[in-house]
Amino acid sequence: MNTKEYIESGVIETYVLGMLTDAEASEVKQMAQKHPEVQQAIDEMRASLEGYATAHSVAPKPEWKDEILAAALAANNSQGQKSTPTKKDTQQEPVVRTMAPAENKKSGFSPIAIAASVALLISLGYNAMQYQSIQDKEEEISKTQLRVAELESENEVMVANFEDAQSNLAVLRDAGTATFIMKAIEGRDPQYRADVHWNSTSEIVYLDVKALPDAPQGMQYQLWALKDGKPIDMGVFNADDTKENLMAMGKVPGADAFAVTLEKAGGAPSPTMEQMYVYGTPVAG
Repeated sequence: MNTKEYIESGVIETYVLGMLTDAEASEVKQMAQKHPEVQQAIDEMRASLEGYATAHSVAPKPEWKDEILAAALAANNSQGQKSTPTKKDTQQEPVVRTMAPAENKKSGFSPIAIAASVALLISLGYNAMQYQSIQDKEEEISKTQLRVAELESENEVMVANFEDAQSNLAVLRDAGTATFIMKAIEGRDPQYRADVHWNSTSEIVYLDVKALPDAPQGMQYQLWALKDGKPIDMGVFNADDTKENLMAMGKVPGADAFAVTLEKAGGAPSPTMEQMYVYGTPVAG
């Protein structure tokens, strides 16, 4: 808590009114010694309370003086003991008795206490509203910052997707790109399909899985380039690896066809023909 927050917490008003414990009052004194602004706040609160009490004080009526004196005399006479003076007593100098004033009984609250209480309530209420206002603003700022972070994250994703789409489009539009449509082989679901786009300049093979079932546990799909009847390993993949974008596989100088088989996770040195799913040759341009 900084000095400003400490002053606005209401502890200054409570200290001036003498409503703190000794330990709490000692803490306020230490703060006042370390921070001149705290001492200034204490002085200003004292001056404010004294000014408020003076402005709202009520002077006693003049006629109250006689009533108070009469009440004091009556109280003194009722408390004194009655005795019969002796002759010896009458010959001595008269006894001068001092009338004890009537007991000063306090009732109600003094104007200063009332004024101080009112000022304290006003100050505490104001500080409470200020504190709540600060809390509300901090919450709004936190929500705004969170929303800004979310928008920045969404924007980054959109930019990345756009760049990927541009890259995919560039590959497909390149005059040196040949497309191989791999369809399901006999005995497999006719909906199975995966396409390959091979660029003659970069020699990179791009895979686009259209529809393949999820591989069983411990298994992966493997792409093969077929050149002069020999299979060339182009890497392993999962069925959902190309849902959003083309997947760059290995490089190959050229291929007559491409095929996909299901192999153990990590791939195999040669294709398992019984586990072939799709096969395709280049699309006639």
